[in-house]
Amino acid sequence: MQLLECHIHCQLRFGDGEPLAAASGLVCAAQRVYVIGDDALHLGVFEDAARPGRRHRLLDGALPLEAKARKRVKPDFEVLLRWGQGLLAMGSGSIPQRRDRAVWLPLDPRGRPARARAFSLAPLYDVLRRQLGGLNIEGALRHGERLLLLQRGNAGAVGNAMLDLPAATLESLRLGREPVLTGLRLRPMRLGLLDGVPLGLTDACALADGQWLFSAAAEATADAIGDGAVAGSVIGRADLQGQVLQQWRLPGRLKVEGLDACRFPDGSTQVAMVTDADDPEQAAHLLGTRL
Repeated sequence: MQLLECHIHCQLRFGDGEPLAAASGLVCAAQRVYVIGDDALHLGVFEDAARPGRRHRLLDGALPLEAKARKRVKPDFEVLLRWGQGLLAMGSGSIPQRRDRAVWLPLDPRGRPARARAFSLAPLYDVLRRQLGGLNIEGALRHGERLLLLQRGNAGAVGNAMLDLPAATLESLRLGREPVLTGLRLRPMRLGLLDGVPLGLTDACALADGQWLFSAAAEATADAIGDGAVAGSVIGRADLQGQVLQQWRLPGRLKVEGLDACRFPDGSTQVAMVTDADDPEQAAHLLGTRL
């Protein structure tokens, strides 16, 4: 597997000096960088990634400061993607009821977020759990009228998979309507091993040609909740049938949990990525590479 060079843009911190830790999703749009953390109730908004960002509230309330207590009740937002005239954050579904939430965040024409609107994903996630036997949605992308959800595999029994469904299903949930749960297609994905550790999907983003990019981390854990030692991460390219076309290894042992891409006129792709160190005191890194 080819080693891909990348560089660190910065560490992600807020204006008060506190880190944005456990970054799990990334969108670059309207000259801003939007980053979601899986153990936070806020979205990080960075108008200049080299300078401190600000928090934008997604859910009411407060989370415990103690790490174990925080992990038990965190919303576990693992997905951030463009949706209509705004952004959509989605929970992983790894624990029913508590992580079956989504938040839609409208953006004005200049990319400034408005008041967030939460809704339940339970009608969809309950169906997916019955099919998969367990759920851990880590990434998503929209391609026309289709929505692709990425199930993260681990060293246990649950493997990586792409769930292909009508985008209208999620839009119905966002609008408070009863969804029509038809047209769902499950496609297993085979990513292989990195230094003997199974790779698990962590995020995805669409490309203009109908293909898409994904990130995956090799983490030695046997379930959707527990953390484990990280052997490293890769990014890859896949088609709409879930066929992996190419993979590149990233240097070091960083756990990349979010990525987004833009295409340049020369045909190359610039990829931005964010990391999760599984440490609430350690700021996520914003990385960049060019394919």
